[in-house]
Amino acid sequence: MEQAVQSGGRKALRPRWAKLRALAEQVSKKIPAADIHALLGKPYDQLDPEHNDLKALVAYGAGKGIIADPKQLQEVLRDDIRADPLYFLAQHSGKTFGEKFAPLFAKFWIASEGDAWEKQPSKGLYDVGWTPAEREGKEIRIELKASSEKPGYLFQQIRHPELSGSKDMDYDLLLCLGVSAGSLEWWAIPAKHLGQFAENGETQTDHVVITRHHGKRRPIWNKKYGYTDEGWFRADDNARELLKDYTCGSSDKLRAKILSYF
Repeated sequence: MEQAVQSGGRKALRPRWAKLRALAEQVSKKIPAADIHALLGKPYDQLDPEHNDLKALVAYGAGKGIIADPKQLQEVLRDDIRADPLYFLAQHSGKTFGEKFAPLFAKFWIASEGDAWEKQPSKGLYDVGWTPAEREGKEIRIELKASSEKPGYLFQQIRHPELSGSKDMDYDLLLCLGVSAGSLEWWAIPAKHLGQFAENGETQTDHVVITRHHGKRRPIWNKKYGYTDEGWFRADDNARELLKDYTCGSSDKLRAKILSYF
């Protein structure tokens, strides 16, 4: 599970404070380094906007007339928050993020008027059942995974689509959502395509994205299905290249991309 931001994890959900940093840089050039250390108890390169250090420096600069318009601080703070609207997720646990907010984001961008959208029980074989109006009652079963861990989002506990042993696949689509403070990234992979990206015990690894979870003592892969239990993958450069055909760069195109598979 991803750690809360206070313990150093989930840094992707922190605001970037780009404009605040630029304004603080202007102030720092007009104040001796020793004065900054005396004022805030640390050197300039250790000031942290999450601890209000940079805000305090800019406010001090405004009081000294280094910044002509005192309102500029409030303006840049407002602009920085607008640039990173998802930063509030850092206040929530990884469990809440994955189970509550990720389905809400997916529903917002995928479902339209007339669709059916049903979140499944936690012990179900898939996470969300989505029935688009144009499919006339034919449900698309979605395995939804979310991550806010960077660099490289880590998607865990990806269940094999035939894990239950039934004749039909347990779900139709693996949907992975990567979230930072300022953006959403999507990977939509039909379940029938997953095997080609999963470790199967062979020596070839150039095509592998999904691998065993750490701690698995027995081989869980086979040549027919690729994996027989649970796997995970990190959205590093290799995975992004291999999965580029399944990436949806724009959230408003996600619905159309998924429907193109079915």
